[in-house]
Amino acid sequence: MVINLASLLAGTATNPFGNGYFQGPAEAPLEVASACPGIYGKGAYPGYAGDLLVDSSTGATYNANGANGRKYLLPALFDPSTSSCSTLV
Repeated sequence: MVINLASLLAGTATNPFGNGYFQGPAEAPLEVASACPGIYGKGAYPGYAGDLLVDSSTGATYNANGANGRKYLLPALFDPSTSSCSTLV
């Protein structure tokens, strides 16, 4: 659920007015956050999220550090300059 909300927020931030970057035809656009489903780290493939960092105290995986020591798992975004999915780790 949290991952879906993060993807929606990323799509909104990169396309807040409905005319930002999208992939494919204008009638059926694919936004940058939905172009890379299930990819969170380098080396990802269907069923494997990619190489991620692991929290030693909880065993949870993450790819971004936030304020106050918080850790987040953020989805990859499509990078139009490289025509590939861009991840943080």
